[in-house]
Amino acid sequence: MTTISPPITATWLRCHDIARAEGMAPALAALHAARPAGGSAFGAGGAAVLPAGPVDGDVLVVRTAQLPGGAVVLARTSRPAGPTDPILATGSVWLRLGLSGALLDTALGYLGGRQSGDTTLLRRQLVQGAVAEALTGQLQVRATLTAQDAAPAALSYLHNRLTETDRTLLRLLGAAGFARGGAGEVADVSELLAGAYTPEVAA
Repeated sequence: MTTISPPITATWLRCHDIARAEGMAPALAALHAARPAGGSAFGAGGAAVLPAGPVDGDVLVVRTAQLPGGAVVLARTSRPAGPTDPILATGSVWLRLGLSGALLDTALGYLGGRQSGDTTLLRRQLVQGAVAEALTGQLQVRATLTAQDAAPAALSYLHNRLTETDRTLLRLLGAAGFARGGAGEVADVSELLAGAYTPEVAA
């Protein structure tokens, strides 16, 4: 089985840590800086998620999102699309894992500060179960990434696992999670990141 993970684990960990502490835009800058000179920023489908800034003339900015840490754009190119760069394919999972960790931090802070009767929401059994489910998902993704090189099918699964985890956490935030530029929009753009850089799986 062909694997696609180049030996730049330290870079991926850095992208994860930046995403969790500073936000998506600076983490994307670190991830794209790790690409080899001349490498494409676009995935196999011709889409890319980038820190906001000037783009080439044949690149169309489809969406701009003002997120914590800075603005990011979803862009598309008319250039012929090649395979997704292995650095972007694996690094995007690490970056999303960092964003999911930040979402967990946000949820814990929110739930710990909201009263429900004589206690906080965080102490409610159903809420604790959902938090445990989300944390388990994050730990599973991290364990898989660190235990082995990830083949395309594995990366696709890990992206899906993170999407499920983030949606679980967003439900805990309720309406508070869907303010413009807030946790919900970060999670939405995170899903777009998965769509841009998930490598194609051979049939």
